[in-house]
Amino acid sequence: MPKVFVVNRPIRNKFGWTPDLSDASRYGSIEVVFEPDDNPQFVPSPMIMKARKIMRDFSPEDYILWPGGGDPIAVMIVCMIASEFSPVVRVLRWERNLDRGDRDRRQGWYMPVALNLRKEKV
Repeated sequence: MPKVFVVNRPIRNKFGWTPDLSDASRYGSIEVVFEPDDNPQFVPSPMIMKARKIMRDFSPEDYILWPGGGDPIAVMIVCMIASEFSPVVRVLRWERNLDRGDRDRRQGWYMPVALNLRKEKV
């Protein structure tokens, strides 16, 4: 079964809600890479080692999900490690129900997007 590697455990954001990952679980089992008290920005080397350990079985069938918030360096680390295992990295992107005119960020679903990271020959 594929895994969904969540960059950082969701916490309550500035709007007062915590991102819900339940829709993402239909794409695979949830694996959190970084906890709220991890500091990739300030201690990158140990955090890279931690992420490599958690993602050691990353495969092209897996996904990366960034629930927002947290350290942007964490997103870079997780994407970098995923690209070490696969030239195509799949991410889950949050889509809101804008077609109904609903701008509520809490309502929506995750949509898969494949990123081809292969270097093209020029």
